[in-house]
Amino acid sequence: MDDIQKNISKALEEAQKIHDELALKASLGAADAEDEFAKLNKKYELFKSKTQKIFDVVDDSAEELKIAAELGIKADSKDDVMTALELAAEEIKYSYQKIQNLVF
Repeated sequence: MDDIQKNISKALEEAQKIHDELALKASLGAADAEDEFAKLNKKYELFKSKTQKIFDVVDDSAEELKIAAELGIKADSKDDVMTALELAAEEIKYSYQKIQNLVF
């Protein structure tokens, strides 16, 4: 696994940890965060599954670009795909952190 894949995986792991904490807090009645949490959850689950598919076909550039396009990523190369995924993973993690700040 290269550095970008490690960065993406790390960001997703951190997002999952925050996700789990927020799920508990949201269930305890943080109404302001609940709607944002639900919206972000859909994006997170889609991103996580598509990223795993890209990791699974890591040597098939055509398939990587196809999956990236399904995520709305415009890329011309594997490097473009991985960079976009890295940025998206960080954005998801950041979004969970924003919600976390609302409930804590």
